[in-house]
Amino acid sequence: MDQYPDFTYDLVPASWPVCFVANCPLADSCLNHLAGLHLPDDLTIGPAIYPTALRDGKCGHYKKIRKIHAAWGFNMLFSDVKQRDAAPLRSAIKNYLGGNGTYYRYHNGERLLTPEQQEHILALFRQCGYSENLRFDGYREVYDFS
Repeated sequence: MDQYPDFTYDLVPASWPVCFVANCPLADSCLNHLAGLHLPDDLTIGPAIYPTALRDGKCGHYKKIRKIHAAWGFNMLFSDVKQRDAAPLRSAIKNYLGGNGTYYRYHNGERLLTPEQQEHILALFRQCGYSENLRFDGYREVYDFS
């Protein structure tokens, strides 16, 4: 637990399952187990991973603890884009992210883009000939709950 001093339970999404299987060989590197170790005393019910998930030293719910350089916002990406390219690029991003509402959640920072999502979006700009000033509006280091 001391290995992740910046981890607190308020970082954990409400629907994230926690794990309390102490004898799991993957526990030390599992985000579900880390969340379980930080469970607040006043929380008494919620999603959990059952001990039966552990089979032959493996768990189908294992999620490696990983901090990522997450991004949000698209204004800077579009700052040098020609008007004829803006609508098709925006449409491609919306399609990739799952629609208009989701696009704006990422745009406003309500959701954060993983490095993989960032690379996919930057590749769309590169395909249109843009290679300079490809930056999102903001970045932060977060635990990967995706």
